[in-house]
Parts: sequence; structure tokens; C-alpha cells
Amino acid sequence: MFKHLILTKQKEENMNKISKLFLGILSSALLISPTFAGEMTVTGGATATYTTNGDDPSSGKTIGISNELDFTASGELDNGYTWTYQVQLDGATTANDDTKLVIGTDYGTIGLFNTEGGLSQELAHGVGAMGVGFDYISPSTFQAGYDVSSYSNIQYHLPAGILPFGAGVKVGYAPNMAATGQLSAKDSAAPADAGAGGSLEMINVTLAPIDGLSIGADAARTADQTGGTGLAEGEKGVSANIGAKYTMGQFTVGYTEGGYQPAIAAKTGGETVYYENQFLGVQFDVNDALSVSFNRDESQKNQRIAVAGAATAGTKTVTTMEQDSIQVAYTMGGATLGLTQVEVDNADYTVGKKETQNVISLGISF
Repeated sequence: MFKHLILTKQKEENMNKISKLFLGILSSALLISPTFAGEMTVTGGATATYTTNGDDPSSGKTIGISNELDFTASGELDNGYTWTYQVQLDGATTANDDTKLVIGTDYGTIGLFNTEGGLSQELAHGVGAMGVGFDYISPSTFQAGYDVSSYSNIQYHLPAGILPFGAGVKVGYAPNMAATGQLSAKDSAAPADAGAGGSLEMINVTLAPIDGLSIGADAARTADQTGGTGLAEGEKGVSANIGAKYTMGQFTVGYTEGGYQPAIAAKTGGETVYYENQFLGVQFDVNDALSVSFNRDESQKNQRIAVAGAATAGTKTVTTMEQDSIQVAYTMGGATLGLTQVEVDNADYTVGKKETQNVISLGISF
């Protein structure tokens, strides 16, 4: 399966053409002035949790309160084009987090994102009473592939409704993968070797062919990898995901499959690592207030090591990390009471390592 992740030369040429197209649209949109007065709104939520970690129920007990605030401004240009600016305040600090500036045109949407604008479809199965499987909570780290939202990036989205079956297409480009922090206007990232911070290209395709069914896929690859002084050129990184979710009445089922091979900055020893993932979720909505769900997330780490001196063959190790999670959510107006239990085998791709986590939460939206 993983061999199909390698993008063809034709796809590379198409990506270059699309990049030139949305850069041209962006340039024309930014030259237009003036704008009508915009509006600003503040939305967000607060969540309080009681969490226990580890096999011993008395260990790792913590109480936490998170905050998420979205400050959004929007308006319209004199030719009917729209614009939206958003900055988020969340996490444990008061620092500005994700920001974006989006221009809507008759020819599609142009977005400028600062660690925002995710295109990955690793969560296309979209099932979870409290959140999607491992993305909601996991004591371990899953390797699910690249996403331009980890960097400063630019995107072009095709206009809605021009493709059949409710299809949508988005492409994104991150020029510098070393620029992972927040950058203000006119700021520049510190110089970095391309081997450590190449560029990232990504495409996202979604479909809604029938009522209740949604399908999502993505593909990404790095570029500009170099080996540095005296080293061979490294390998480009690739990742891809495809998933679907189907809802019928009170039942929802979803499944996602994907693969990920991280980039190798320089060929020094021939070691290669890649991951193959399978994510499954089922959910039952008992009524408008109560939902229960089960997720099983599996990630297989494949590690190959080149043939050593005097040896006749290389070696390969395979480690499968598996996480099961049960979630219960009860909604009362604008508040949601949640209970989540997680168990992980071979946690963090370490054979024999087990982790557990239990979370009771109260979330309020405003």
C-alpha cells in the first residue's frame, strides 16, 4: 500500500501549475481597494478536566482548565470579494496562537495561514462522542503524516459547487518547514539548512456523494531536501490518508487508512522509517443529549536498517501501537459533561509499554 504514496512527475507538474494560479489570484485580490467597514466577533469555550494517568488509579491525578478564544474580523471589498481575519488565544499561555487571513473571490479562496489551515485527512473518519479518537486524547504520540498547518502556509481552494458529488479541492504550500513559530508581518525565520527545513506541498480532496456519507483524502510531500557538505542528497518525505464517515439514523461509523515516511535530510547510514495507520470509530447517539463511542487506532512503525559491514542482509523491525478509547458525552444546553477512558499497548512504539488515561471533563461554549 505504501508504495502508492510516491507522487508521480505528472502530479508535480500539476501542483506547480496550481501554485502559479492561486498566486496570480492572490496578487490581483490584494491590489484591490478600498474595503467596507468590517465586524469583529469573539467566540470560544472553556473546559475543566480531572485526569488520571498510569496503571495505578492514584497516580498522575491532575485538574486542568483550558481556554480557547477566537477573535474574528470580516468584511467586504468594493468588488464583492470578502475577507476574514482571525487570531486565536488558547493553550496554557497568553501568547497569540493560530492566525489566518482569507480572501474569498469568484475564482476561489486564497488563504494565508500561520500554523493554521489544516489539510490532513487523518481524522476523516470523524467519530467520537468527545472528539475523534487519538486526536481527542492520547498519552502516546501517533505519527500520522504531514500537515501544512504545522507551518506558515498559503492555500488555494476551488470555488464550492463547481465539481460533482459535492467535491472540494484545496492545495497548500509551506515554503519553509523550519518556520514553525508565530511570525508577525515583516518578520523572517532564522536561516536554516534546507535539509532541516525544506518546503511542503499538499493537496486535499473531499466528497459528499450521498446523504450521510463524507469522504476525505490528502497527499503531501516535502521538497528542497539537501544533504549538506559532503553528504548525499536526502530522501523526500511523503504521507497520504484516505477515510470515510457514514451516518444512518443514530449510528455513525468511520474508517481512515494512511501512510507516512518522514524526510531524510541526508543519507548517512541508510536507515528508513515509515508508518502505516488504521483508525476506526463507531458512535451511537442515544438521544439528543447522550452519545457513546468506541475508537480503535493502530499505527505500525516499520524501521529498516541498511546492510552493515560483513553482513549479508539488512534488518527490519515492526512495532504496532494500538489504542482503544471509550467516550461518553452528555450535553445540557451549552455545557457538555464527558467521560473518556484510554488504553494503549506498545505505547510510543515501544514494545511492552502500556499506558492508560481517564478523563472527566466539563466543557462550556460561548
